[in-house]
Amino acid sequence: MVQRITLVLFNMLLFIGTQAAWAQSSNGKTQPTLLDSILGSNSTLQPLIEKKDKFRTQIIYSRISKDSKGEIVLTHYSFNANEKSYFYPASLVKLPLSIFAIEKMNDLKSLGVSLDSKLSIDSNYTCQKGVTEDLLSNNLIPSIKNYITKALIVSDNESYNRLFEFVSPEYCYERLNQIGFTNGRIISRFSSCDSTENRHTNSFKFYNDSNELIYSQPPAYFSKKITPPFSNMKIGNAHYSKGKTINSPKDFSKSNCFPLKYMHDLLIELIYPSLNSMEFSITESDREYLLKCLSSSPQESEIIPIVTNPAYNEFMTNYLYYGAQKNVIRNPNLKVYNIVGQSYGFLSDISYFHDTQNNVEFFLSAVIYTNSSDVVGNGGYQYETVGFPFLRDLGNTIYNFELKNKSKN
Repeated sequence: MVQRITLVLFNMLLFIGTQAAWAQSSNGKTQPTLLDSILGSNSTLQPLIEKKDKFRTQIIYSRISKDSKGEIVLTHYSFNANEKSYFYPASLVKLPLSIFAIEKMNDLKSLGVSLDSKLSIDSNYTCQKGVTEDLLSNNLIPSIKNYITKALIVSDNESYNRLFEFVSPEYCYERLNQIGFTNGRIISRFSSCDSTENRHTNSFKFYNDSNELIYSQPPAYFSKKITPPFSNMKIGNAHYSKGKTINSPKDFSKSNCFPLKYMHDLLIELIYPSLNSMEFSITESDREYLLKCLSSSPQESEIIPIVTNPAYNEFMTNYLYYGAQKNVIRNPNLKVYNIVGQSYGFLSDISYFHDTQNNVEFFLSAVIYTNSSDVVGNGGYQYETVGFPFLRDLGNTIYNFELKNKSKN
């Protein structure tokens, strides 16, 4: 039987057995919060903290403890976090899309379809790609499970596109509204497809072990008029398009949108499904599978072509502790469950830190804009010199604070 795994929203954390507190960063107008004090303790963070508007810096930090009854207590802090301040989420949307893909697959179980079922994809409209085999798999057989695994472990964009086509922008739109994420949008592939082409999604066919067709999903068109969630979704002073620099901001009003707080809430729900608010139709084993993907390095994947490919370094999708560095030593006590985004100068990471040896756990989410030229799309971003070092130092600063100030159970 499908169990209900639910999404917790910060503004709905008034439920039995769970307590929560919220503290917004002072920004110079009220008394400093704990997060302000922690950020102020590290001088390397200050340039980007002080220029928070230039770097579009947003941080959300949730401490975890237990009360005298052993029930979870969450205390939330934020710095410059604004749900209506747009940033391009990039690969962050792979997590909610993966959840929605599992939901759709669970609805097809009665037909004999599973996450492991072999599939093929047709090309039914311009800018679509047909698929009959998956080169980044152990057996060349495409499946929804393999696409989810690749999307979450090595942030594979082609896998995201196939999931987007299976789930469809219409399903994403409806489910995001149902769970209260009304400003969320998953409406485009990671490709050069235009907004009309992204409304058209391919047909899918699923097969059993005898290679017999057991389910066919027809091509679809999302006809609903979608309004941009925010009035201002323009970034930069100029943007690069078709080989030319255009002296106007890049307009993201027809692009994906996922506020930082939404992603932070979503990860909390996956880690602590007992904090109930709104429902996902995924099983406990589905949840455990998602968490395994979120916490696995490429070398821990079950997909051999990923394990053996030197392009996939161990920490490539860990920004908030390892800074995506190649030659660093893994902390043997620390397990990080996370999803990251990197595009158009934006770097983001949504993480749950769990140190079982020292009894430390917390949630930390952050986004930063690293584009000094403010020309969007030309690739001249300061990921390596500004973004990754900042996120690495931020995660280490919070982690070291938690080590020194363990929450009392």
